[in-house]
Amino acid sequence: MVVLFAFFGYFAAQIHLEEDINKLLPSSRNEDGSTKLAFADLRIKDKVFLLFEAATDEADEGLLIETCDAFIDSLMAADARRTDDKRMVGDAFYYLDDELVPDVVDYLTEHLPAYIDTAVYAELDSLLTPEHMAAQMTQNRRDLTGTVGQLFPELIQMDPIGLRNVWGAMLGGLTDGVGTGGYEMVDGHFMTRDHSICLCFLTPSHASTDTGSGADLFRWLNRAIAEWAATTPDVRISYHGTPASGFYNSTRIKQDMKETIGVSLLLVLAFLLLSFRRLRTLPLLVLPVAFGALFGLAVMYFIKGQFSLLALGIGAIVLGVAFSYVLHIITHQKFVSHPARILRDETKPVLLGCITTIGSFMGLFFIQTELLRDFGLFAALSIVGTTAFSLLYLPQLLTPERRGVNPLMFALVNKINAYPFHRKRPLLAAIAVVTLVCIGFYIARGTHFDANMHNLGYLAPNTTQSEATLRAKTYVGDRQKYFAASGQTMEEALEHFALMDHVLDSLSQQGIVKSYSPTTDILVPLGVQQARIDAWTAYWTDERVDRVRALIAQTAPHAGLRPEAFAPFFEAVGADYEPDPLYEVGLIPPGYLSTLMEQSADGQYLCFTSVRCLLNDDDDDESDFQHICDAVAHTPHLLVLDTYYYTRETLATMNSDFSVLQWISMLFVLVVLYFSFRRNLVHTLIGFMPILLSWLIVLGSMAMCGREFNVINIIISTFIFGIGVDYSIFVMNGLIEGQRPQEGDRPGQVRTTTLFFYHKTAIFFSAVILIVSVGSMLFAKHPAIRSVGFSTLVGMVAAVVLSYVTQPAIYERFCGRKDKQPTQPQI
Repeated sequence: MVVLFAFFGYFAAQIHLEEDINKLLPSSRNEDGSTKLAFADLRIKDKVFLLFEAATDEADEGLLIETCDAFIDSLMAADARRTDDKRMVGDAFYYLDDELVPDVVDYLTEHLPAYIDTAVYAELDSLLTPEHMAAQMTQNRRDLTGTVGQLFPELIQMDPIGLRNVWGAMLGGLTDGVGTGGYEMVDGHFMTRDHSICLCFLTPSHASTDTGSGADLFRWLNRAIAEWAATTPDVRISYHGTPASGFYNSTRIKQDMKETIGVSLLLVLAFLLLSFRRLRTLPLLVLPVAFGALFGLAVMYFIKGQFSLLALGIGAIVLGVAFSYVLHIITHQKFVSHPARILRDETKPVLLGCITTIGSFMGLFFIQTELLRDFGLFAALSIVGTTAFSLLYLPQLLTPERRGVNPLMFALVNKINAYPFHRKRPLLAAIAVVTLVCIGFYIARGTHFDANMHNLGYLAPNTTQSEATLRAKTYVGDRQKYFAASGQTMEEALEHFALMDHVLDSLSQQGIVKSYSPTTDILVPLGVQQARIDAWTAYWTDERVDRVRALIAQTAPHAGLRPEAFAPFFEAVGADYEPDPLYEVGLIPPGYLSTLMEQSADGQYLCFTSVRCLLNDDDDDESDFQHICDAVAHTPHLLVLDTYYYTRETLATMNSDFSVLQWISMLFVLVVLYFSFRRNLVHTLIGFMPILLSWLIVLGSMAMCGREFNVINIIISTFIFGIGVDYSIFVMNGLIEGQRPQEGDRPGQVRTTTLFFYHKTAIFFSAVILIVSVGSMLFAKHPAIRSVGFSTLVGMVAAVVLSYVTQPAIYERFCGRKDKQPTQPQI
């Protein structure tokens, strides 16, 4: 035993526990890989918005900028002291270098034709008139003496006819912030239009789904924000974004586990100590479950090498099923001292419960979700390990003595067990009415499945407030989402973006899309550049060049300009141009370039666009956001960068498949019971009745109370089913075996009043422990954990009541002997 503990413990400790919440989502089957890309760890989904907001009237834009610079400097300095694999920040984009605009101007002057749309040439002839050139020369004179002319005179010199508006549009797109903008540039910093918020766009070094590795950044931010609040009260610092949401979700889950399940476990331990009175009993209760957990983790390590922390947390709840086996043996020992006698009484029901419980988890093996399959496998392995330890090692650790219990506690439990609940007609009638009502609600309304994963996330108050503040300062009532075009190369992705342009432009004309960022206006595909260069060359014939030369000579002197000042224009007309990929030049800041393009881990290239639409209910299939997503997702090579969008339909299908698999599991349990009860159909149906009815009561109560299943509580439904199976089997075993004479029985003795009581006592302790543990989840703050509490608690209570009351009543009616009155067993 010690060797196995050490062996399984060592390899269980080697397993990598990952916190990637995307493992909860169904895997993609799209042949083109588009949905798979939506699930990938793309950096664009990992942006953190860091806000420096004016908290008082004393905070002007200068103070906000100064605070932003100092705060980011301290962050980067702290990050630089870390080792490479522990770095917190991948990039901080909050400032545009003063040299950026001159570099952009230089680049544009060298690649002028590539950034002039071919549609311009249809109207360009109308500009080559004396009237227009006279007006343009006057404008050129004003521009040359203005700020732009003083900084970049070459722009006016090479553009006598006024084409620089095209370049200005590109410059505006490059300096308008991230995505669709809503920001202004002040001293090279991003600020909201009212200059009350200065922004920084952080890219953590770890993916947003890897909440374990990325937690250091947010812990540092929380400490630093608290320190800066004390020294700079005029500036309020906050943040939000997908990585922050992932961090607070993970933190909230861990905190809830400590505050709810942790507290409930303390209560359970106190209850067990009060009941069994001996500290030695607690290790005997814990050792089998610990062995089962280590066995499950060790086998998972050999199979996969890693395991989801969320699956482990859920699996810990399912260990309650295995814990009930241990309770049956420990409790039985308090009545029957000899281990051999315990094994004779408990081996069959424990093994039968183990087999049927594993059968109830078989449905999870066929679900297209990695986390659910891992959960099902871990639960099954843990139950096997716990059962094996309970039957092989636990009896050898028991002492033959019968003492070590609280007589008052066990006397109370015995009185509860001895009370003939199953003979109280009003109670039976009430149970029948509740059951029929639940079945009626289930048939009439059915159960609903909430496929929106956003509803399972925890919304931290600080990030929620930060996001609401920024939205109110930019586009009130709008929401911003990212979409992408994919390709095997960056050029192919940019070419596919033309499809995105077509879709979004059509939706914009319908009023569904408020605005979107035309990424290919900045990252012009090479093919388009070549077509524009060809159009430029074809347009500027010798005749048109001579006409412009004559118009300049005619109009420039009247505006006070020298005609020879526009010599750079004629040099540009006669120059040779080649397409050039702007994204490879290094001109665009990395923090901004990451919002335009990215290469995924599997080598695919993505070109992004940010879309603004009305902020309305995600659950509404008629919402603007849903319309946009549907239009984009159904276009080849385009995808929605919202993982949960792709899971809605798949999760709904999973719910339907899971329901079918659950009924198949029930059929499996029914067959096992039939052969275990020696092909006695009556015994089989009586044993199966609480299993079926408790499940129908759960379904009906959820329909009655308007509760919905989700991907979390549907997992726990297997736990409800499993514990219902165990309770039913143990009660049925006590009822059946009590009718058979055993070694050492007196002639004519009917043991229903002993073995049946032993099982009911163990069920009582198991039910109290599990109801306290599960009921504590109702007080959790995380929606996913809280959603588990209701269905599980209803299922637990239904399973206990049906096993305690209805099952013995039906058995006594059809198979039992009414002349025997129950007696309390002696400790």
